[in-house]
Amino acid sequence: MQRLASLFAVLALASSAALLTGCPSKPKYPECNTDEDCKEQNQVCVDRQCKECRDDKQCKEGFTCKNNACVPKAQCAKNEDCPAGQKCTDGKCTAECAADADCGDGKACQNGRCVAAKPKEISCSSDDDCPADAACVNGACRSGATRRVKCQLKPVHFDFDQASIKSEERSVLEQDVECLRSMGVKRVRVEGHADERGTTEYNLALGNRRANSVKNYLAKALSGVEVETVSYGKERPVDPGHNEEAWAKNRRAEIVPQ
Repeated sequence: MQRLASLFAVLALASSAALLTGCPSKPKYPECNTDEDCKEQNQVCVDRQCKECRDDKQCKEGFTCKNNACVPKAQCAKNEDCPAGQKCTDGKCTAECAADADCGDGKACQNGRCVAAKPKEISCSSDDDCPADAACVNGACRSGATRRVKCQLKPVHFDFDQASIKSEERSVLEQDVECLRSMGVKRVRVEGHADERGTTEYNLALGNRRANSVKNYLAKALSGVEVETVSYGKERPVDPGHNEEAWAKNRRAEIVPQ
């Protein structure tokens, strides 16, 4: 009996040793032997190291396994793979542009897309400042706009030492009014002049009265047009002569669009 008990004891010790040697301890993370060793980190065992993925199966939709890490799938390989108005940048479809400099000549960046650039606006004061196929509208050249019929503003002449508008000069003013309307001006200046006879002070006052006479006429005939006046007296003659013919030309009021 004693021998039998000793045999059972030996067998028990051998069994315990076998169990201990057959159940090795779990490797320390990130080392691993099987996927089970990486399960707590939602990873898989690759070459005895816990990694995010072994292949695309471990990655969610829209991602791919690259170097054992899940990365977004490339949206494109070339510009043609992207929707219209976008380009391929590092595998992603991005806006075609962020500034005009990103687009070629003749194009501009608008809402992330390169579009045909609008012609640069040309400022103007009359149709003469614009290209042949454009007209001056509200201070800017507009392509295809109708050009105004050219007209010439004529000076209004006065009798000696007078500032009232002569009956024969009213037809000149009427033509000037029509010319101003065709120009579409919003502001004019009336310049009053006198001949060389008389003092500087007197002629400045006389030129001012003549300018105001024309201003009053224009104010009634042209609604919405601002009219200002200035007098140059005898300082700006159009004819330097010293006779009645020259003096008659110099007694005048001129209308200048602004």
